Amino acid sequence: MDSLHYFLIVYENWFLFLLANVVVFIIYYFVFRRYYISILDPFTYATFFSAMAVVVPLFLFFVDQISLKLFLSFLFTQTAFFLGFLTVSPIKIHKKENYEPLVISGQEIRFAKWLFIIIGITDISLQLFSYKLVGIPILADSRLAIYGESGGIENLLKRALDVIFQCYVFLAIFFFYYKNKSFGFKIFTWISIVAVVIFSMLSGAKGALVTFGNAIFIYALYSLRWGDNNLFFKIKKLVYKFGIIGVLAAIGIIAVSEKDTNPFVFLLYRIGQSGDVYYMAYPNAVIDKVPTMNWFVALFASPLSLLGLIPRSMVPKPIGFFLMEFHNPGIEFKGPNPRMNIFSYVYFGVFFSPLFCFVIGVITSFFRNKIFYLLPKNIFGCFMYFLFLNFALTLEPDFYNAQSAFINILIILPFFIIVSYFLSLKKDESK
Repeated sequence: MDSLHYFLIVYENWFLFLLANVVVFIIYYFVFRRYYISILDPFTYATFFSAMAVVVPLFLFFVDQISLKLFLSFLFTQTAFFLGFLTVSPIKIHKKENYEPLVISGQEIRFAKWLFIIIGITDISLQLFSYKLVGIPILADSRLAIYGESGGIENLLKRALDVIFQCYVFLAIFFFYYKNKSFGFKIFTWISIVAVVIFSMLSGAKGALVTFGNAIFIYALYSLRWGDNNLFFKIKKLVYKFGIIGVLAAIGIIAVSEKDTNPFVFLLYRIGQSGDVYYMAYPNAVIDKVPTMNWFVALFASPLSLLGLIPRSMVPKPIGFFLMEFHNPGIEFKGPNPRMNIFSYVYFGVFFSPLFCFVIGVITSFFRNKIFYLLPKNIFGCFMYFLFLNFALTLEPDFYNAQSAFINILIILPFFIIVSYFLSLKKDESK
């Protein structure tokens, strides 16, 4: 079933579609209510789109467009994910928590400043280089395909920017709120804030500024660990203003990047399309036609290929690409994200797919709820939590994208950390 066919069925059965939404949101409310902190929380954003995606299989069941076998497989895998997530206790927020005030050493703040400077200059340079090399994403016909699929310098550039830009956003926010700045560093901080906003807009991503809002929230949340609760509770009061600004920014980006489309209709369409992989895979059991392979190779094909342990030809074709080509022959390098239910069914089968989804739930909850307390109480721990959280929240909708994000963190970030650390020591050695 392609998108046109699906939305035609939605239009003809709008009451059943609304009923599916109500049922799903009631379930998500009871499963995740203890874990909710704020609408600006990246977890809330990810959970909303997860719920919108899960609406699709339930609606397909209501209109008899999915077999009982596949529907039960979906139910078991989604339930296993919920159970895995619930194994880790939520983050506890208490307004009058007794935190020990953080004492930032001179060396530590020098490290953060050097990291900010190096990350900032690198990000600005790479962003401008990428615009010259592949163009500006918001002006491209397909921003998702702008870096290509064949590897090479474009792919390396994308991998680097994915990590560096997130760090740049976070460090810009930290030093925006850090009070003891010299005049020159204040100028650099403001330049960085402007650069981050411009790069977010030019990325063409509808949720680009949502990422900026998420970063501010995570900084405010993590600052509770070093005894500063002012920003967190101030943001909670302004949360709806942030939400309105985010929606208006998304509509503005859509108006520029999708010139021939009503931005409001397009936004609703994109939300409704969150579960596109389900309506492409489940009706008529198209999922059973997806090529399968050994589960271990399927999971780790990309890093195994990079290490030269398997030939490039063994890397499986993305499930989303197969589904898109199946329904729309001739379209290449496009397709829906292979959400965990689909991914696990293809590579693990009916019986073992719930186990995979349970593990994904545990990992997601661990990085969202437990690692918050395990990382150090400083800016380094803060932006590492943000990076790890983004990786974990991507596991449910797209395992390969999450795996790539995790590898990028491990490969790219250490260089900047090591260089910044040694530069921050030089001042002590010169005394």
